[in-house]
Amino acid sequence: MSPQWADQPLSLIPTLPFSKDTSHAAYYVATQMALAHNGIIRGLNSIYLQAAQIPRTEARDFLTYCQCWYESMHHHHDSEEEMFFPDVESITHIQGLMEGNVEQHRAFTPGFEAFEAYTKSCLPEDYDGEKVRNLIDAFATPLHRHLVDEIDTLKALDRYDSEEIRGAYKRFEKSAMDTDKARSLLSLQQISHH
Repeated sequence: MSPQWADQPLSLIPTLPFSKDTSHAAYYVATQMALAHNGIIRGLNSIYLQAAQIPRTEARDFLTYCQCWYESMHHHHDSEEEMFFPDVESITHIQGLMEGNVEQHRAFTPGFEAFEAYTKSCLPEDYDGEKVRNLIDAFATPLHRHLVDEIDTLKALDRYDSEEIRGAYKRFEKSAMDTDKARSLLSLQQISHH
């Protein structure tokens, strides 16, 4: 029997040590990002836990779910790199401050893209749940490391102007939400053509 909750095999990021600290916006930003990252982790855990149990008659829907998870996570990281990270570097006046996070994005990209390619190209009659799990295993560790490490990077922004950090996050959040709607519609149109 599968576990009831999607809080494994990848562990969630605890937020209690900093989520109630209102002394600096960096803790608010770290909390919000940890919650977003926990959503990413739970989504991937749900795929991993269910993959081997999906009958081929249900594979098309499950593969669509996998594609939606991929698209959402991809959008999250693109938005960080295009808007949030440059804003943080502008506020801190430290070029390359967020480069470690970008490098971590690159570390899981090959396996992440192999997962996406499989979910887009697999015919329902060829679906293999163990293959899905193996594909996840190929990128899960560097992805999880990144999702956890980025929270520490954000908490460390507590030595910079609190309102500027909050403003950078709010701009990122608004942009990510606005562009996610358009991107999701495009993604669903692409999926429906398969």
